[in-house]
Parts: sequence; structure tokens; C-alpha cells
Amino acid sequence: MYVQTSLHQIRYLRRKMLDWGRSNFRDFPWRYCTNRWYCLVAEIMLQRTKAEQVEPVYREFTQKYKQPQEYLDVGANTFVNLGLPERNKQFNELNRIIALHGFPDNKAELVRLPGVGDYIASAFLSLHLGVRAALIDGNIVRVYGRFFGFETDPETRRKRWLKELAEDITPKQKHREYNYSLIDFAREICKAHPRCEECPVRRKCHYFCQRRQEQNS
Repeated sequence: MYVQTSLHQIRYLRRKMLDWGRSNFRDFPWRYCTNRWYCLVAEIMLQRTKAEQVEPVYREFTQKYKQPQEYLDVGANTFVNLGLPERNKQFNELNRIIALHGFPDNKAELVRLPGVGDYIASAFLSLHLGVRAALIDGNIVRVYGRFFGFETDPETRRKRWLKELAEDITPKQKHREYNYSLIDFAREICKAHPRCEECPVRRKCHYFCQRRQEQNS
């Protein structure tokens, strides 16, 4: 599939997302974290789980455990508190690798870690290590699909053209701020039932403009 976009559209979306993000930044503890292990743990916990559910579990985790080996020695299963106990097997494997070899700092090695896929690796790099990486998940695909006007399905996030589009849009200098804004925007505004009247990009959003035309016809 070919998605026709213009540099003007991309710059508009970037600028509006960054502006919106400055006023609507969500204050979660992992967003200020400098401990690489805790940062990676947060991104793993956040996979398909709401941030509000993760926050108390994450806070308890960081108070109890100071390093991967300590978690392994205790034989804990912190994911029970998220209703996802099955994740703990992979998490233990991840901790064994980190305890032995430390943290990789490139995407190719990160995605090979147990339980760390493309999104978690990109989020860890961009949001916590300062390395530019485009974020792609179902919520972000929904935002791009609505704004640029293309159909989406569960497989869209795996398409090469979508990855190229996300790479083009993600700014080089403010990728962390942009990505956090995009995450929050997809959760708060451009959600399954969008709050279009509060949307800062509605003037150029294909979805909003099309819906308004249908309402006026």
C-alpha cells in the first residue's frame, strides 16, 4: 500500500503533537527514571496494560528489588498483580541474561531478549536512552490512519510502508517528547471513540474532515 503524504502534513502533525504534549504530559514515575533495568521493566509492564494499572505495581517493584539477580533469588512473580502471571517465565529469562551480560544498547540485540519485541525495544531506546526510534503500536497506527486517511487492521503495524511513514514523521531532535506526546494523545484524544472536538490536528485530519462532510451532506 502506498500512503501519499506531504512534508507540510508531516511538519504540521509533529508541531501540533509537540505543542499538545507540553501541556498534557502525564506524570508517571518511569518517565523520570534513570535506572535502565527499571525503565525496561516499566515498558514490559506497559505492554497491553493501562499505565494507571501499572503505576502501583511498578512503584512496589522498584521499592522491593534493586537488581535482576535479587528478583530471581526471591522467586517473585510481580506480574500476578497485573493479572498476567504467564509473563513471569520470560521475565525471569530476561533477568538471567541481564544479570550475566548487562544491557544491550542497540535495537538488534534488544529485540532478541525474551519478551522484548520491536515496540518495547524502540520505546526503551527513545524514551529512556535518548536514541531516536519510531514507535508503532495499535494505538499509534490508529492515529496515523485517521490523520492521513488510510485503512488499518491488526497487521498494519507490521507493514514496511507504515514503518517507513513512522520513521519519516518521528523528529530527529525531539523524538522523546514527540513519542510521549503521541502515546498520551492516542490514549486521551484519538482513542477508539475519539474526542475530535478537543483534537489539535482536526483541521487537517482526514477522518475528522470526512466525518464533518458526511454530517453536513
